[in-house]
Amino acid sequence: MRTIMADDPQKFLEVALEATKKAEPVFRKYFGNAPGVSEKVDQGMHRSPVTDVDKEIETLITSHLLSQFSTHSISGEEFSPQHHSSPYTWYIDPIDGTINYIRGLPFASISLGLWKEDVPIVAVVSDPMHNVTYSALHDKGAFRNGTQKLSVSSVSKFGEAVGGSGRAKALGEDPLLQRVAKAAYRGREYGGAALELCSVAEGKLDFWISERTKIYDVAAGMLMVTEAGGTVTDWEGNPYTLDSANIVASNGKIHTELLQALKK
Repeated sequence: MRTIMADDPQKFLEVALEATKKAEPVFRKYFGNAPGVSEKVDQGMHRSPVTDVDKEIETLITSHLLSQFSTHSISGEEFSPQHHSSPYTWYIDPIDGTINYIRGLPFASISLGLWKEDVPIVAVVSDPMHNVTYSALHDKGAFRNGTQKLSVSSVSKFGEAVGGSGRAKALGEDPLLQRVAKAAYRGREYGGAALELCSVAEGKLDFWISERTKIYDVAAGMLMVTEAGGTVTDWEGNPYTLDSANIVASNGKIHTELLQALKK
């Protein structure tokens, strides 16, 4: 086992990239043909699918992380959290966009974020079907495939903004989100939080909102946005935390108008 400094974000990022690279062949192998599809219900009574591939990828990533950082805590979507003694916690979404993955729709990813207590410091989002990997380090920027620096869009008027929602049909059904949809220029729904946040970070989307979030869905993607110059809060405009129930991410320039649209 390599000896890794206790507080070395660059090394943390390298190991996170190694872990996702190990998982990518499994992701690709079963894309559109996932075995062991079943349904789970979370504490909020929301139904969502899970596959054997989700479990295999999470197990693989967890094993690699703990082989390097045995005291770090692990919080993944599919298994019970593993709590250890360090202030670091890895948040793993082995397949973000599971419905897309099952159906063979190429908008799904592997999401891996490291937080030190309540601060995100490392993020990796892998899009194996397009051979794209997004990464970010706290105060060091966000990148596509390690070299292309990400930057949010320059759109400054909410009426010209194109954004997404983190819940299927939300822009058309939820009264609050209907107002957002009417105020913005266009809305899009892709069904994969991590890649939607990366789309905000690289300026393809101007904003993304979700009324229902879990930390492993957004732990990596939100760092991409902030490191690319954007803003992430809850719907009240407060900093997004581990306990936040909803999220707003934008290029920052339209954030005030976006929050106002949610409150009207």
